[in-house]
Amino acid sequence: MSETTQLQVQELACFAQEQDFNQQYRQYFGDVWEEVGVRDISKMTIQDAEQTLKVLADSEASPQFIKSLLAQAAIDGATPQVLEYFLSSDIDSDGRTLATVLFQDQTNPLEADTPLSPSKAQVLSPSLQPDLEW
Repeated sequence: MSETTQLQVQELACFAQEQDFNQQYRQYFGDVWEEVGVRDISKMTIQDAEQTLKVLADSEASPQFIKSLLAQAAIDGATPQVLEYFLSSDIDSDGRTLATVLFQDQTNPLEADTPLSPSKAQVLSPSLQPDLEW
């Protein structure tokens, strides 16, 4: 596991410790794990993690829900390999990992993050020409 990934797993663990998951949250998480077929998070495989990401993408889960689900998985004993897989995944195929999107960008991991192209940036900049009157 790379140093960056270790830091991301630690960041997820810190976030997990800060959470106070009530019964309603646990029920939502349980629904996801049930749909994936995971009975024991500590025995989750990479294939289970892949399926979990598909379920999250299909359900259009919120960034907060995804982050909380991963935190709950960390609390409940997901292996470092599975957590690393989750954090290094790129659900929306925009070249940005789930960890980057959740912890740095704080954007939606299910929607591609694309910077404005120079031509679009110019369109959005204020015009130097005075307003024309009719």
